[in-house]
Amino acid sequence: MGERPQQGSASRLVAALARVLGALPRPVAALATAGWMGFIWWLSSGRIRVRPPLPASDFFFNLAHAPVFGFLAALAAVALAPRPLPRSWPDPGRRARLAAFAIVMGWAALDELHQAGVAGRSASPLDFLTDAAGAAGVLWIAAYAGRPSAHEQGLRRRLAIAAALCLAAALTTSLTDRS
Repeated sequence: MGERPQQGSASRLVAALARVLGALPRPVAALATAGWMGFIWWLSSGRIRVRPPLPASDFFFNLAHAPVFGFLAALAAVALAPRPLPRSWPDPGRRARLAAFAIVMGWAALDELHQAGVAGRSASPLDFLTDAAGAAGVLWIAAYAGRPSAHEQGLRRRLAIAAALCLAAALTTSLTDRS
């Protein structure tokens, strides 16, 4: 009758998000995925008129790609996860992770092509890198969180690595894509 070790804040956050997303029926998850894709399309359909008075506002706009596409990866993984959800949830399984990543990368590429045709916007292959970092980070963390051996320290380490990769991708884009 051993007690489960007390979860830390990162574990509780991931578990709560997994419960909410996992409660979505497949059709609702698919609709939410399509809706989020539409939201991304809308965001990239016009010139960004708001520029916060931050010294590195381009960096923050580039960094915003990571959570936007990371959330798309989470939604797509939920829509693709087998039903009933696998015992490893929040890990939707390898096939669902790979398919979700492929969908997100396809949408990211299409989004960059779309931006190339919008007045005042430009396509950037490096934005694609930040999109990939956000999506891969979310799916990597979900895969780890679904392991029976997952623990708070390992989860925090993966969150830090994923965040660092997103920051590095956004910084690379900001320094390379100066117009």
